[in-house]
Amino acid sequence: MEFTQSVTYPGTVDEVVAMFLSPGYQERRFGSFLVPGSTTASVEGGRITFSGDVRPELIPAAASRFVKGSLRATFVEEWKRDEAVARSRSTLTVEGAPVSFDAASALSPADDGCTRAVKGNVSVRIPLFGGRIEREAVAHAGTVIEHERELAAAWLAEHR
Repeated sequence: MEFTQSVTYPGTVDEVVAMFLSPGYQERRFGSFLVPGSTTASVEGGRITFSGDVRPELIPAAASRFVKGSLRATFVEEWKRDEAVARSRSTLTVEGAPVSFDAASALSPADDGCTRAVKGNVSVRIPLFGGRIEREAVAHAGTVIEHERELAAAWLAEHR
């Protein structure tokens, strides 16, 4: 299911790209969903890969019957500069679950920092339930974006 969102960050394009390429920020961003000590991160140029085992208690009971064993989430994001704008491709895959996320975004200067415009797709390949789960995920995207904005504002304030 496709979605579009935007979020404004209180930092320059360069500061926000550096934040997204920081393993520490990704740990803060995704850490509450992952088993402590299971995460790995690597940064190569403008690309970050961040992985970890999903906390089993976060898997909904209705979905657990479709899950075989532990789940490993891998987030990959690659950034490229295009004059004043930075563009990214992001993917999130969950090994062991029929779930994926991919998005393209543009991070542009704004009066109060910079704004990230995101267009993406959430896919849940579970018979009968997948579409409903996708709709719920997209419906909650605003809450997720607001949480990320608050997290990013705190990170940027701490790292200036």
